[in-house]
Amino acid sequence: PGKRVPLDKVGIAPVDLPVRFMTKEGGEVHLQTEASLYCSLDDPNAKGLNLSRLYLIMHEKIKDQMSLEGMESALKELAEKQGSNNAYCKLRFKYPMKQKALRSKGLEGHIAYKTEIEGQYCGGDFNWFLTVDYVYSSTCPCSFELAHDARTKRDAAANAHSQRSILKVKIAFDRSKMIWIEDLVELCRENIPTEVQIVVKRRDEQAFAELNGSNLLFSEDAVRIMYDALDKWYQNDRITDFSIVASHEESLHPWNAIAVVTGGNGNLS
Repeated sequence: PGKRVPLDKVGIAPVDLPVRFMTKEGGEVHLQTEASLYCSLDDPNAKGLNLSRLYLIMHEKIKDQMSLEGMESALKELAEKQGSNNAYCKLRFKYPMKQKALRSKGLEGHIAYKTEIEGQYCGGDFNWFLTVDYVYSSTCPCSFELAHDARTKRDAAANAHSQRSILKVKIAFDRSKMIWIEDLVELCRENIPTEVQIVVKRRDEQAFAELNGSNLLFSEDAVRIMYDALDKWYQNDRITDFSIVASHEESLHPWNAIAVVTGGNGNLS
């Protein structure tokens, strides 16, 4: 039934898949991922693909190899065995990293970053993408000024409103120029230093308040700051494309303040 047309993607998602990842320090972490697996259905008269084969090939390739090597091998085999021009795989998982307390010496905890690694096999070429969600606190510059005005002019108790905010950073990269998850997280930490904290004593909470007060942020500010940082990577040929979405989950309004920008070749809009 229906119009005889080729289909961009046919596949399965989400698929639970254990994956081995190499850390930047040379170690390994074993993480449970959710995988999306697709192939193009290029023959307009074909009924469909062998969906079980998608899982079997991906599981076989990834279980004994690191994530990118396994994905690359699987994508190529998936396309060849399904007779498809294109194959796609996306892995979603939480990647753990250490975070030191802001002011308490010797204290640290683990914070997990929502992460996506996506591989595309298109007409014989591979494309690679990495996305990280970076969660931080943003203090509204306007509210900060109004609170200061209330205290100084009317001796009224007032505070600037802050909100938990999410920066979704996506980059495209060449596998010969490896970008580590740790590299992207550290870039966010360096440029947006008000990351939410894991280990907090009173001295750390005070340090966090001081950081917020000296890093006032509209959503527009956050994406422009990260654009500047990622554009340096692009200019140095570390990445080929990037996009940034900032979502400030407002404490004043019943909606989020959102800003979006793309850079590089502009293909990730």
